[in-house]
Amino acid sequence: MGSFSAALAAGAVVLAAAGSAAAAKSDLDGIWLPTERNIIQQAAPQNRQAGGQRGARPREAPPPYKPDWAARYQATVAASRAGKVTVDPTAKCLPPGMPRTMSTPFPMEFSVEANRVLVLFEIGGVRRIPTDGTKHPSEDDLSPSFMGDSIGHWEGDTLVVDTVGLRGDTVFDASGASHSDKMHIVERVRLIDPDKLEDRMTIDDPVAFAQPWEVVHTYERERGWQIMEFVCEENNRGVNPDGSDAPGH
Repeated sequence: MGSFSAALAAGAVVLAAAGSAAAAKSDLDGIWLPTERNIIQQAAPQNRQAGGQRGARPREAPPPYKPDWAARYQATVAASRAGKVTVDPTAKCLPPGMPRTMSTPFPMEFSVEANRVLVLFEIGGVRRIPTDGTKHPSEDDLSPSFMGDSIGHWEGDTLVVDTVGLRGDTVFDASGASHSDKMHIVERVRLIDPDKLEDRMTIDDPVAFAQPWEVVHTYERERGWQIMEFVCEENNRGVNPDGSDAPGH
């Protein structure tokens, strides 16, 4: 009887752990708003958020660039601080792309399904993350896109997402920090309390970076919110190709 009781107790522990992980997965469902927006602390002054952000913490240092990419980034920052217009693709209503789309000042909705996770963005776009063992296409078959090709799996209550196939013409945030089309992102997404979500990203770029870069985003649950329709072109004042205001706007 002692062995039988011990086996029952062990089984109960396993079932409880499985139930806890399943509950955590379903608890990702809902609307989330980024706590932080710019990734990099050295964003140009005119691009820093006015006022405080809820629960905001110091931003990350710049990416661990190789020397030539670091020089390019510092030139962009210097030009922006001198009041010169720097190119931001989103000024022309292009999508932010990954990973920037995870830190825009717009809400996003997580929807956990049996074999995939969907992330819907009010700013526009959807991330479709299969969790059924799907693999990335071969490098020859990858078609670079703003969101890239994402696949995921669960490690207990943590969603692990691997993303490749990203375009090289987006930037990390308003600081203008760039990357190549060889960027590779691994995210570990989990609840850190019932109404706070953490996305811990490891970003690697063998072309631009000297080493992988870790960035952490947090999000607050917005109960009762809905994703609204947003059309960038309706809010766009009109911009020149370099991102500056067009005449008359």
